[in-house]
Amino acid sequence: MPDQVTMALLPYLTAHALDEDYALVAQRRATPAAPPRRPIGVAGAVALAVFAVLAVTAAVQTSRDSVAQERERRALVDQVKARKAAVETDRRTAAKLQAENNRLEADLRDNNNVSSGVLGELTLLGLRSGTTAVRGPGVEVVVDDAVDAKSDKNRVLDTDLQKLVNGLWRAGAEAISINGQRLTILTAIRHAGSAITVNHSLTRPYRILAIGNRDTLPRRFADSASGQTWLDLQRAVGLRFTMKTQGSLRLPAAQTITLRFAKPPENVPGKGSS
Repeated sequence: MPDQVTMALLPYLTAHALDEDYALVAQRRATPAAPPRRPIGVAGAVALAVFAVLAVTAAVQTSRDSVAQERERRALVDQVKARKAAVETDRRTAAKLQAENNRLEADLRDNNNVSSGVLGELTLLGLRSGTTAVRGPGVEVVVDDAVDAKSDKNRVLDTDLQKLVNGLWRAGAEAISINGQRLTILTAIRHAGSAITVNHSLTRPYRILAIGNRDTLPRRFADSASGQTWLDLQRAVGLRFTMKTQGSLRLPAAQTITLRFAKPPENVPGKGSS
């Protein structure tokens, strides 16, 4: 019996004892051993303290930066609002200035229209009074004595020039000159001694320039009584007469006009009787 127990125990020990040991060793080898813990020491403590200080400092600085950034953001927002308000004020000011400019331009146009009207009236008055030089189209008339004239019957007289000038006025002439002397409503055409005078003594031939419509002046003059008279003088006594249309004539201004008599108009609107 003991031999049988011994024989049964040996196979068990062989099968189990060695396998468990090897398994334990294998398990230990497979699991890495934890590094041995060492004491921190003074240097480690100092390092940890420095790290903690740095961490706290960084946190405080980050907090301060956040506050500063928020303050800057609010300042920028306030600046933007202020600039918007300034732009809006400038826009309103610009609109007011534009409206004022438009009003001034309208006033200027009105003043220009009034000035143009006044200047037009002054130009017309200067033209009619002969106080300003004038240029424009018209006709050129040249008259002279008959060939080999032996008496006043065959010569151009002051009355002949008067009829000629009056006929040109009636035909639509706007300005007239005789031998460079501008005619006005105060100009006298008369004999002085043996010469005809228009401000100064004239010499023949007599050159009359008349500014006006060159397409109608010749015809209207020929149809007038003065034109018929001159045609009769030309045929009857041989006075020489030529008329040519011109595209541009220049008449000088008259000499200084001196009024010898003037009377204010009556019944002027807005004026009371004196």
